[in-house]
Order: sequence, then structure tokens, then C-alpha cells
Amino acid sequence: MKTKAAVLFEMGKPMPYAMSRPLEVLEVDLEEPGLGEVLVEVRAAGLCHSDLSAIDGTRPWPLPIVLGHEAAGIVRAVGPGVRDLVEGDHVVFSFVPMCGSCRYCVAGRPYLCERGVQANREGRLITGARRFYL
Repeated sequence: MKTKAAVLFEMGKPMPYAMSRPLEVLEVDLEEPGLGEVLVEVRAAGLCHSDLSAIDGTRPWPLPIVLGHEAAGIVRAVGPGVRDLVEGDHVVFSFVPMCGSCRYCVAGRPYLCERGVQANREGRLITGARRFYL
């Protein structure tokens, strides 16, 4: 399916960003949800400090990258194996995906999930997949 995304192709453009325009809002291809994944219609999103640190290059990420992980929306489709969400549920996003089984997830600190942090660093989902394509 087609959707729009804020894509960063180059880090370190000068401020003010309203002039240098580091993000491009583009139409991209988005695959259907895979095992354990959901498709969410984003109803609200923002840029946070993590996004700004990717834009200015202080926290390098693989490029191109789709920014805007602070979001909320409505589940529109569920992938195989999803049991705790259904179409129509309202959800919020998290910066770090969580595996549910590492020492941090088990200890109630999923924001430190080892597999989630690694997936973020690689620019992939926790399953290793990528769903956006330019």
C-alpha cells in the first residue's frame, strides 16, 4: 500500500530547519503487517529530541530513515499471532520496540529492551524486517 512518511536522507543540515528542510514528506510503499505486527493509521505524531538528534547527526542512524516514532493512532489490521490487539483499538507508539523476554522486559523496563535497541540501531523492526520502501 502507499502511505506518506517524513524521510531523512542527510544528517547535519543547518538550523533553522524551516529553511534547510532536512525532512522530505514522500509517498512510500508500506507492506502489510507480518507476524506479531499491526498496521496503525496514525492520527497524531510529533518530532521529539530523538528525531532532532538524528536530524542534526548527534545520534547517527542508517539512512534513509523514517522519523516520527512519537505517535498515536488506530489499529487497522493485525498480523498473524497478534492476540492482544484488534482492529479499531487505539494505541500509542514507543521509541524502543520490546521483545517481552529479555532481562529488561521481564523486569518491567521494556524501554531498555536489548533486542529493541539493536533493531533501532539497524533501522529494522524487532523481527529483522523492514516494511517501508521508497
